[in-house]
Amino acid sequence: MQKFKSGYRHDSAVSDIIGAILLVSVVVIAIAVIAVFITSQPPPQNIPAVSAAISSTGNTLHIYHAGGDSLPIGEMAILFDGSSVNRNSLFSNDGNPSWTSWSIGQSLDYTVPAGTPLPGKVQIIYTGTGSGSILAQTDFNAGALTTGPTWTFTGTTTATTTSTSSTTTTTPTPIPLPVANFTAVPAAPQSGYIPLTVQFTDASTGSVAAWNWSFGDGNSSLVQNPAHIYVSPGNYSVSLTVTNAYGSSTKTRADYIWVTKIPFVTYVIEDDVFVYGEQLSFSGATVSGPDATVILTDSLTTTDLNGGTSIAVHTLYVDGDVTLDGGSAGLGSQSNPGNIYVNGNMNLLNGARDIYGDVYVKGNFNVKDARIHGNVYVNGDLTLGWTPTLDSNSHIYYTGSLNAPSYYYTDILSKCIHQSTVPGFTMPDTALPSTKTAAFYAERGYVTSGLLADNLKIFADSYSSTAWRPSASNVVIIARTGDITITGLGGSGVSGVLFAPNGKVTFSGGSFTGVVIARDGFDVTSGGTLVTFTNLEDYFASSADYPF
Repeated sequence: MQKFKSGYRHDSAVSDIIGAILLVSVVVIAIAVIAVFITSQPPPQNIPAVSAAISSTGNTLHIYHAGGDSLPIGEMAILFDGSSVNRNSLFSNDGNPSWTSWSIGQSLDYTVPAGTPLPGKVQIIYTGTGSGSILAQTDFNAGALTTGPTWTFTGTTTATTTSTSSTTTTTPTPIPLPVANFTAVPAAPQSGYIPLTVQFTDASTGSVAAWNWSFGDGNSSLVQNPAHIYVSPGNYSVSLTVTNAYGSSTKTRADYIWVTKIPFVTYVIEDDVFVYGEQLSFSGATVSGPDATVILTDSLTTTDLNGGTSIAVHTLYVDGDVTLDGGSAGLGSQSNPGNIYVNGNMNLLNGARDIYGDVYVKGNFNVKDARIHGNVYVNGDLTLGWTPTLDSNSHIYYTGSLNAPSYYYTDILSKCIHQSTVPGFTMPDTALPSTKTAAFYAERGYVTSGLLADNLKIFADSYSSTAWRPSASNVVIIARTGDITITGLGGSGVSGVLFAPNGKVTFSGGSFTGVVIARDGFDVTSGGTLVTFTNLEDYFASSADYPF
C-alpha cells in the first residue's frame, strides 16, 4: 500500500510538469504571433498642418500660406476641378517660378490665360507617405466669391493606416481678421505745396485680400501701395479698409495731409522763375536760362520773338496759343531740356526751328518745319505738314484725329501714336503779389528816384531811365502801380530784380541779367540784347529782405 501511494505521487508530478511546459509554450507562441502582427504594421503618419487662404483677383489665383508647416514641392499637389493632374508647375512662389518649398507668409500665384475661366474647385493635396490627404480646398462655384477664400482647412490629427483602410480628419482653422494700418512718405502729417505727391504704404497685419483707400479729396484707389497727387489746398483725412474672407478693418487718420498754395516768392525761387507776366516780347537773339522757368499768362506769337528769338529755358508755360510762322524762333533749352506747356493750340508752321524738351498741348497741334527733339503729347488733333523732323526717340502722342498729306512719310507716321488719353498739366496758380508797405522799403534803404547805378534800390509808383548810363549791377526796382522803363543804354547792361505787379517792363541795352516779374510782360526792344537768368535769392542777404 505504501509503495502504491508513492508511485501515484510520482506520476502525478510528472504530469503537472508536462502541463506547465505546454502552457508556457502556447503563451510564448501567442506573444510571438502578436509581435509579428504589430511589427508588420506601418508607423503612424503625421499629416502636415497647413492653413491656406485660396483667393482670386481678376484672372489670377492666389494661395497664401497663413500658418503651419512648410511643404516641399515634392510632397504636395495642387489640383483643379477634381482632376488628378498636378498643377504645381503653373504657380510661382512670391514671383519665383523655380520654388522648391512653400512656407508661412508665401503666396503661390497663377495667372490664367486670357479667355480661359478660373477653375471652380482648387485643392491642395499632401502627397507624402499616407498620401491623398486634403490639406485645403475651396469651391468658387459654391458662392459669388471673387476676392477671398470660401474656407480653409488645417490638418491637425494623426492618420493611422492599416492594411485594409485609412482615415483622415481635418479641422477648419479660420484666418484672423486683418488689422488696417498705413504710413506716408515722408512721415505724416505730410505737408507741402500743391501739387503735392504723397506715397502711401500699406502696413496692415494679417492676411489681406483687398485694399480700398480714400484720400479725403474725393479720390480713391484699390492698389496696395498707391501714390496720390493733391491738387487743391486743404487738410485731408485718409482711410484704408482692408478685407479678407472673414471681414474687414478700417484705419482712418484725421487731417493726415496738409496742402497749401505755394507763396509766390517761394515759387519764384524754388522753380527758378525768370520771367513772369502776360507777354515776352523780345527783339534780341536768345533768352538764356537752362535752369529757368518762363511763365506767360497770354499767347505767344512770331512777332513777340522777332522772328528768330530762341527762348532757351528749361521750363516754359504759355496760358494760351503758341503760333510761330516764319523765322526760326525756337523753344526750350538744348543743354538742359525740360518741359513746354501750352494751354491752348500749338502751331509750328513755316520756319526751321528747334523744339527741345517734352511738349504738352491741351489743344490741337499743327507742325510743318519744326525739328522736334523730345516727345509731344496732344490732347486734340494732330496735323502734319511735309517737312517736320523727329529725333529717333521722339514721338507724338495724340487723342484726336490725324491729318496728313497722301503718301506721307511712313517713318514719321510710325512715330505718331493715337492714345485714349495723354498726360495733362496744371498752369501755375500763383497770382502776382502786391508790394509790401512803404515802411518796409524805407527801412532797407529804398529811395523814390535816382540815376541808374550799382546797388540802386527804388520803390516808387513807376520808374524811367531813358538816357545812356554805364552798366549797373545789383539793382532792385519796385514799381508799385505803373511801369519800369530802362532804355537808351546802348551796350551797357543791368543786373538785378525788376518788379512791376501792375505794369510792364521795357528794356533796351546790351544785356540784362536777373529776374523780371511784371503783370503786362517784359518787352526787350533792342536787337542783340543778351538776357540771362539769375535766381532771385542771389540778390538778397536774407529772405526777410525779399521785396514781395
